[in-house]
Amino acid sequence: MIEMFDAPIARSFLTDSDGEGEDEIRPLPLILPLYFHPLAPGQEQMRVLLISSPTWVRETIHDLHARGFANVKDWSSLLPGANPGEVVSILTRRRRRQ
Repeated sequence: MIEMFDAPIARSFLTDSDGEGEDEIRPLPLILPLYFHPLAPGQEQMRVLLISSPTWVRETIHDLHARGFANVKDWSSLLPGANPGEVVSILTRRRRRQ
């Protein structure tokens, strides 16, 4: 289940290449809202990101649900991506450390 709290933290994921050219067109960084909730002792966390067109992201979420990977309701709502026409959805899972 996605947990949301009152104090959001934004983390930037750069989507540009390693090129150093000044006249190079570089997309803006992708800002994803990541909600801070401390892990319990002995817990670890994993996040899965889907980044594509809204249609493909929704289809993949439903396909993963049909395969038993994650419930559709466990994914975040579609967030705007770094590129036009692109969205992001995040699945957060926690478990006891092994």
